[in-house]
Amino acid sequence: MRFFWRCIQFFGSVWQRFTKADFSRLKLYLRRSVCRLNPFSWGERTVKVVLALFISLVLPLYLYFGLQPNIPADAASYPRLVIPGIQLDTPVEELELEDRQLNVPDMIAGSYSSEPNKTLIVGHSSTVFEDLDQLEIGQELTYNDRNYEITYLEVLEKEKISMRKVLAGATEDTLILMTCAGESLPNQDATHRLIITARAK
Repeated sequence: MRFFWRCIQFFGSVWQRFTKADFSRLKLYLRRSVCRLNPFSWGERTVKVVLALFISLVLPLYLYFGLQPNIPADAASYPRLVIPGIQLDTPVEELELEDRQLNVPDMIAGSYSSEPNKTLIVGHSSTVFEDLDQLEIGQELTYNDRNYEITYLEVLEKEKISMRKVLAGATEDTLILMTCAGESLPNQDATHRLIITARAK
């Protein structure tokens, strides 16, 4: 308790020693500090330095972290597609038809199945499936802990693809990998599709 009262007496004595001139100097210092933070009061050299720092440090970080498409938080629980030949290992999100279309994830693959023994796996050629065109017949891949072998590859014009045929059921467990090919079109689209068929081993 005695220590507490001594602290009060000490701060009281310091407060009493503060003259009006001290308060005036403190207010002036604070005002100048605030003015320094006002961009309209900066000189040309200061503006150039701040802009250079922003462009070289802040802007790249924002573009990298702020504009990266988000991967779903529960992606760790998704089945995985692993293709050693192109060093691909990605979660595969189960998709649903919306207005007769599949909304393909930005950074991972997506799957859709409507018939027995046939699973369609799609992904963007600009991200997760960027190296899919390097695959060859006979190469192996793993999906949901099951091994498959590539048996057929083809590139078709988008308008000539029958999705009913692509999704039709099969007599054995079959994967169809599909991504964009050919010339680029708006909205992450393209003129052709690369279609890869793989059958369970």
